[in-house]
Amino acid sequence: MIVLGLHGGVTINQHEPAAALLVDGAISAVCEEERYLRNKGCYGLLPIYAIRAVLKQANLKMQDVDLIVTPGETYQDFDGVIRDLIRHEYGHVPPIKQVHHQLAHLATAFYGSGHESALCLSLDASGDGSAGFIGEASITGGINVLENIPNKNSLGMFYTTMTHFLGFTDGDEYKVMGLAPYGNPDIDLAAFLKPADGGWELDRSYIRSTPPVRSPFEPLYSSKLAQLLGQTNRLPSSTFEQFHKDLAASTQATFEEALMRLVTARAADKPHLRNLCYAGGIALNCVANHRLIASGIFDDIYVPPVASDRGLALGCAYLGAIDLGDRPQPISHASLGTEYSNDDIRQELESNGCRFAEIDDPSEFAANLIADGKIIGWHQGRSEAGARALGNRSILARPGGIEVRDEVNRKIKFRESFRPFAPAVLAERADEFFTMNGKESPFMCATYSARTGQHDQLGAVVHVDGTARVQTVSNKNGPFHSLIQHLDRATGIPVVLNTSFNLKGQPIVETPRDALMTFFGCGLNDLIVGNYHISK
Repeated sequence: MIVLGLHGGVTINQHEPAAALLVDGAISAVCEEERYLRNKGCYGLLPIYAIRAVLKQANLKMQDVDLIVTPGETYQDFDGVIRDLIRHEYGHVPPIKQVHHQLAHLATAFYGSGHESALCLSLDASGDGSAGFIGEASITGGINVLENIPNKNSLGMFYTTMTHFLGFTDGDEYKVMGLAPYGNPDIDLAAFLKPADGGWELDRSYIRSTPPVRSPFEPLYSSKLAQLLGQTNRLPSSTFEQFHKDLAASTQATFEEALMRLVTARAADKPHLRNLCYAGGIALNCVANHRLIASGIFDDIYVPPVASDRGLALGCAYLGAIDLGDRPQPISHASLGTEYSNDDIRQELESNGCRFAEIDDPSEFAANLIADGKIIGWHQGRSEAGARALGNRSILARPGGIEVRDEVNRKIKFRESFRPFAPAVLAERADEFFTMNGKESPFMCATYSARTGQHDQLGAVVHVDGTARVQTVSNKNGPFHSLIQHLDRATGIPVVLNTSFNLKGQPIVETPRDALMTFFGCGLNDLIVGNYHISK
């Protein structure tokens, strides 16, 4: 059976629209609208281009689709909006089913994990009138929702409000997480997020209600928050004072404590469930994820590569597959987007008058460039699904030296100096450099500490607190795995700095043309797309 999962906007607050296609329970493609439209977040938009992309990848037509599933069960006439879109674009409308936003998150996490049973958790700011679900799931019994976390007690809303107060915007929560290690968590935020048995209590008087917040582009905090903190909000263009760093640290610490209370209590209620499957925007907090892993509460904690709202389409497709009698297949890798042939690439290069050369082994060629100190753009295979570049649409450099980190931040990414970069390391050697304790991290969803004595070799990818958001790379990663192997032979270090191939404020590049525009718009030294080396 063929199921099309969709997520997209009928309100301005809906973001990260995407499409996912399952064929007989197996993932055929997961594509995100922002990659094709070049509009980060794509707030309020429907996934028109993403639908085209997943159907094209599978060589299918809309007439072949047996069921469309979307979140938005609480939205008025959401079904009608989707139906009109499909009819307008394709002239044929398959049956459409709506599910709850948070249930789709649970489905992405559980069915994507491959576990037979698990405790399931979704947490974000809001979705279908809820801030999260807690559920018990099994392959044979499906997902049973145990608890609905109401919007009035949204943990995600707490973190986003603090993000706005610190001068960032919606979607910048990861910047607060990156700033936190520079500060001390000594600011008391308990009045805003009060500790409670098994979780927390949110005081929404610290969130603006008059006039009501109607879009993600408006500040969330009320004047009461400034009174609590004794300072006004940081202006986006101003410098970071020690207070701001301490506030970021306190936000992260308060958030982590609340999350740990929730998870610890629910695990105690279900001691027979030894796995946690976790999704929603909050699941992208890789520092908190490491704390969950280190706690030992569960045997395994699984966060999918599409943990945020961009993964709702896949969760919807999973739920549709269940309805049609298919067994959903887990996520084995994140390379689920569009692929471009060498013919496509060459045509793009020639039409733009680029200087290029064809190469036999892109992985070896790239590794030699990196070993020589070059910072390169790397575009190979199918684009990754999710917020992380995992070696198909990446900017790559040697992992040693803070000067490399500073150069990438200043001349290439054009972003804040405090932002860390991630290391990609051969899975079989990860424990030599990081305290992995035998765990793998293929989707870069948690931080781990660098081993004592390795900091000098890893200066560009280890944060100020000695941790790094590690990606373990196996042969499932194809050319990227081969690249790191070649780099290991050349330098003795099986690690590469890996950051997303984009500039500040832009989506990750999708097409060869996107790669070219980004390459010529920043300080990258070289670009490799498919079997072609492009120079300036």
